Amino acid sequence: MQTWEIIEIISIIFSIPVLALAYYDLFLIINAFRYPLDMEKETPFLHNYPLVTILIATYNEKYVIEKSLLAIEKSNYPHNRLQVVVADDSTDDTLSVIDSAISVLNSSGIESMVSRRPDRENFKSGALNNAFKYVKGEYVLLLDADSRIQEDTVSKGVHTLQTHSDASFVSFRVGHYNRYSSPITMLYALNQDLWDTQTKMGSYASNLPYSFQGGFTMLRADKIREVGLWANDTITEDADLSWRLYLHGTRGIYLSNARIMSEDPSTLETWKKQNARVQQGWSRLELKLFRKTLQSKETSWRNKFLLLLIFMSPFSNLSWIITNFLSAMALVLGWSAPGNSIFSSYIYITIITVPLGVFYLSGIYALLVQKILTLRNLIIIPLLSYTTACMVTRSAIGFVEGIAGRRGVFFRTPKRGEERTVAETKYYRDIKLERATIIEGVISVVGLILGVFALLYGVWVLGLSLIGFSVLTLKSMNLSRLFSREKDATTIEEARKSINNAMEESKTSENMDLAEPSRTLLK
Repeated sequence: MQTWEIIEIISIIFSIPVLALAYYDLFLIINAFRYPLDMEKETPFLHNYPLVTILIATYNEKYVIEKSLLAIEKSNYPHNRLQVVVADDSTDDTLSVIDSAISVLNSSGIESMVSRRPDRENFKSGALNNAFKYVKGEYVLLLDADSRIQEDTVSKGVHTLQTHSDASFVSFRVGHYNRYSSPITMLYALNQDLWDTQTKMGSYASNLPYSFQGGFTMLRADKIREVGLWANDTITEDADLSWRLYLHGTRGIYLSNARIMSEDPSTLETWKKQNARVQQGWSRLELKLFRKTLQSKETSWRNKFLLLLIFMSPFSNLSWIITNFLSAMALVLGWSAPGNSIFSSYIYITIITVPLGVFYLSGIYALLVQKILTLRNLIIIPLLSYTTACMVTRSAIGFVEGIAGRRGVFFRTPKRGEERTVAETKYYRDIKLERATIIEGVISVVGLILGVFALLYGVWVLGLSLIGFSVLTLKSMNLSRLFSREKDATTIEEARKSINNAMEESKTSENMDLAEPSRTLLK
């Protein structure tokens, strides 16, 4: 067997899991068209009102937690049937902000309290477990510090669980109150829209498993207790809990017409770190729950296979790097002739191109479902596929660390709300020479060189893929910051103007997201 044949076999082997996931996504988007679009579209009428506990975990979130708590006061669910428990690990001014908001909620008839502890042991999962002893409700609505419920969120969640006795949780669509604050928030919002529409709508329509997001989910309290609350050995506690619920033979329901608003990351660096944490957490869950999944007697073999496949998705990032870099190095070192490269095969190119078409279709349908298929949103769909390319290296590192059994550090995505001082802007602009950042830079430079050689050898798909990946990754790193003076160039007036503009756009975007079909291209 010749060297080029060995390289081709290796490339195909590494491509199989990625293509399996890609074509599973195609299956999901096809099934998403079967989702009942009128499900919980109107505020439901309830015959009885079980007690619902709203459980919120927070840590130093003074810019967002107050509005999230006060949004609960506007709920149309009977206030005497609501309980609010805040699992607060804060060490700054957030303490007084929460105490003040809790006082307002208690005055409105909503029983509210704060759970605090002396340390941050086990981070978010530890805080939730500590606070759960105060939970009285039959149902638990999990929120993040920036999650803002709508007037009928609780009613829709309760009605869904009452009418689906086999479900252990219900997921709500993720809304975005700062969607139009910047190009990055627009891209992130679209990425989340695509995930909700393709994965959650498609999975629900097919009765297949998916991972819920902790800040946008209502669960049965007894089911949480049944699986042992939140695991303390993971940095993706929501994925861990959803997986264990599926192993107990239950299912999840998704509500596309019930939205909980939240804040999107405002920088690529923050987005990348958040994504890498998820990749590392999911990979570690694959190791942790692999045997339990195979041994589960309450889960079908179909769902067992899909759970293992879904949570293996972080492997696709490492697979992409190995396949592309190995093929390019084979050309440069003379191990393979250009015509023998897997990227010169029209069959292979066609196979890997189909998922890209699915990606675009999913984005368009996600906007159409929400009635926000505006020109501004439509034109960023191609940009999203390029933007996510800069996540590949960080995500691959996260996967490797997860498979190696490293728990990792719980990265807390910073939230700024609608207000922001000049001093705090530095947090978002600074970049640190972390090990992952150095690896990113090295891989990007090598990828750029290999991409140029691939183009010179006439393997266009491979060359353009590597060059695009490398340039976008380097761009996302903002390396120029390393050589700038530690001085904030933004003036006070510029900062205030930026804040005011962001606030105005946040209000506009929230209104556009919830209603304004007249601004859509398709009605």
